[in-house]
Amino acid sequence: MKRVTLIFSLILLILLSSCTYFQKTKIGGFQKEGKEGPGLNQVFYNFPDIPIPKELELVSDKSFIYESPTIKAGVLLLRGNVDVESLQNYFKVNMSKNGWRFVNSFRFRDITMNYAKDDKICSIKISREGFTTDVEISVGPQAGFPGLQRIPEVK
Repeated sequence: MKRVTLIFSLILLILLSSCTYFQKTKIGGFQKEGKEGPGLNQVFYNFPDIPIPKELELVSDKSFIYESPTIKAGVLLLRGNVDVESLQNYFKVNMSKNGWRFVNSFRFRDITMNYAKDDKICSIKISREGFTTDVEISVGPQAGFPGLQRIPEVK
């Protein structure tokens, strides 16, 4: 009986430890994909072209994704103790690396950055309260914003 228990425990240990090799995980119904390697400290939640720093945690009960055969849209709320300026720089660099075109930004107490790509838009709002930084990322179709289609690409 001890031998069976020992074998079962070893198999269970191997199965549990092998799960750490998988990059995709589900968090509250959201698909999380990580990229490993030097300098790639980012994850992707349901949108494979919107990088998120690993220091931010998804707040799944305040986030949602809508998906149909033709549209994928949603709002992701992320939270962490991250410097606002470094987050702004992170998104400036990494959104363009993923094919997004910078449209504009607004800054007062919060920072709002807007991007466009193909037939969709993305708005990133960064706000700081005490020791917590909130990042709200909204993604949707560009069809509702015809004025964005006429914005020339800046190089």
